[in-house]
Amino acid sequence: MRIGFDLRPFLREETGVGVYLRNLLFELALIDKTNEYFLFSSSWKDRFPAQKIPVLAKMKFCDARIPVKALNFFWYEGRWPRLDFFFRTSLDLTHSATPLVLPTGGKKIVTVHDLFFMDSPDLAGKEAGDVFARRAPSAWRKADGIITFSSFTKHELVYRFSIKEEKIRVIPHGLDRRFLEEVPPAELEETKKRFNLPSPFLLFVGAQEPRKNLFRLLNALRIVHLLGQKIALVIAGPQGQDSAELLTHAERLGLVPWIRFTGYLDAEEIRRVYRLATVFVLPSLYEGFGFPLLEAMASGVPVAASFTSAIPEVCKDAAAYFRPEDPQSMAEKIFLLLQSSQAREELIAKGRRRASDFSWEKAASETLEFYYSFIDK
Repeated sequence: MRIGFDLRPFLREETGVGVYLRNLLFELALIDKTNEYFLFSSSWKDRFPAQKIPVLAKMKFCDARIPVKALNFFWYEGRWPRLDFFFRTSLDLTHSATPLVLPTGGKKIVTVHDLFFMDSPDLAGKEAGDVFARRAPSAWRKADGIITFSSFTKHELVYRFSIKEEKIRVIPHGLDRRFLEEVPPAELEETKKRFNLPSPFLLFVGAQEPRKNLFRLLNALRIVHLLGQKIALVIAGPQGQDSAELLTHAERLGLVPWIRFTGYLDAEEIRRVYRLATVFVLPSLYEGFGFPLLEAMASGVPVAASFTSAIPEVCKDAAAYFRPEDPQSMAEKIFLLLQSSQAREELIAKGRRRASDFSWEKAASETLEFYYSFIDK
């Protein structure tokens, strides 16, 4: 089987889509020695880093010097040129890590991470809001198969967009097993100094964008302080739409001395930061899965999270849940975990057990099985 991928989601800094695609491909490299993989990237100025190319047993790699916007225009508007063209061969199947199919003569698989860009296109970022929101429903109907990470998202696709249930497969994310490993104290201390991390601190990991609900998290932090628990909040992740206004909001609340922005952290850096955190908080209004939930649980950090979308499906009983639209509810659960060592220890134990249910080997194996189900027909 000849399988095509577009690697551009992890050409630069990796967020959820890129992390998913990178981990999937590196795990496929370990378990699949039979199929041929055709890996594509394009940019006018950025070349794909050699260390990011998964070492698959049978692989061809194409790094085209084509501007990203130009290629996307031709792909989105004209479905041309086919991905097959760049490799001078017919591909049996392509798998897109975005919700739009890749142009090909073979079978088409897409991954749908969540549907936030459909519900709130004005808050979802330029490409997701302007392009994906318009084109995704048609792409889903044209796709031969769809992968989602949660039954929540599958249900949304079936009942809101009339996608046939039989062509959707729920394959949860895997867990980078490094998050289960202990980190030497010297490395933790070095990380603490490098990022000027306080002790103790609450941790949020993700982009600073509207659906992450960070303004209400700041309001909740203010309430926690008023309850007598002065604690800092560390926001780890790339800047986004909300970055400038978040700082202004923190100033209004008198919280600036209690907020730290680390910026984007690589896998090793964030692994250490989790180990230093006191409580992990995910206040999102919507998540199709939530990578940081797995990472926090595996790292032995108690989790406080929104009771919405796919989050309860991921954490089950291993989180203290709050209503994301209510800062008071959020503050109460955070305060509980700060005050009660018993509550913390119970969630840490449950979180580690829950995190062990997820693996990239399992995710890659089920994905490969899904590919075969279309080729064998």
